[in-house]
Amino acid sequence: MKKTITYLISIMLLILLVSCSTFPQFVPAPSVTTSGPRTIILNGDTFTEEDVGGLISWYCRDYINEGRILLEVGKFGDPNLEGLGFILYDGGYTGEFTLYRRTGIQHRWDWGPNGNDYAFVIKPDGTGLYYDFSTVTGGEGINASEVYQCYQR
Repeated sequence: MKKTITYLISIMLLILLVSCSTFPQFVPAPSVTTSGPRTIILNGDTFTEEDVGGLISWYCRDYINEGRILLEVGKFGDPNLEGLGFILYDGGYTGEFTLYRRTGIQHRWDWGPNGNDYAFVIKPDGTGLYYDFSTVTGGEGINASEVYQCYQR
């Protein structure tokens, strides 16, 4: 009898512990509009998912304390737009056009006034690395200045 009561209490504690856990939840994609196809603003121009053949994207959070979404990077589904991508800032729907490429098993976005002042790389394990080349002199190597955890939408 005593073993049965101990067993039942253990199961109840386990259920209580699991019910208090948080699991990744679906994060709705931010959009200019509240209904219809998702709409984003890039370099001041408005685009819908339909305009660009769909959006394939990754949302990224702080690597240590995965709070709110800090940025989103992606590419367009239309084959005619191959090589173009986007970055959206602050978990919102506004951002900039980027150059996109897949290098081996990593995804990479480059942007900025010169086209390559900034870079964002997503490794196969979902680690996102931000690089700022805007102040780098010729031949100088740099490390990532920020690290994120990224999830494909």
